[in-house]
Amino acid sequence: MARWYALRHEQPQERRHPERVVTIDRVDYYDQAEVERFWAAHQEGVGTALLGVSGRRSGVEHGEPRGGRPVSAERAQAVQIALGELRRAGEHQRGLAGRLARTHGGNERTWARAVTDARTIHASELGADHEAQRPAPQPE
Repeated sequence: MARWYALRHEQPQERRHPERVVTIDRVDYYDQAEVERFWAAHQEGVGTALLGVSGRRSGVEHGEPRGGRPVSAERAQAVQIALGELRRAGEHQRGLAGRLARTHGGNERTWARAVTDARTIHASELGADHEAQRPAPQPE
C-alpha cells in the first residue's frame, strides 16, 4: 500500500489510492469504503489475472542488474536520489536511508537497498576520478 499511496498522484483520478485518514504510531489507516473502491478500480485496470507479487511480470525489459532481480522505475529513481545525496555530501552518512524515507516516503529498508546500490556507483565514480587524477607513467 505504501507504494500505491506514494504514487497516487501519477494515476488517473478514478484509480488513485485514497488519502490516509489518520496515522497512529507510524501505522496509516484508510477509509474502508475508499480502499475497496480503489481496489475494484485497480483490478479493473490491470485485470484479474495473477500477475505476481509486484503486480508486473519480471524479465529483461525491466532490467536485471547483477544477474538477478528486475529493477522498477521507482527503484532506479530511488538510487538516483540516494546517489545525488552521496555526491552532495561527498561520502556516505549514517542514517541516510532513514532520512530519505522520511523525506520521500516509503520504508527505510527499501531506501537502504537504494543507498547500497548508490554507494557502489559512487565508489566506482570516485575510483574513476582517482584514476583520472593519477599522473601518466613517464617513459624511461
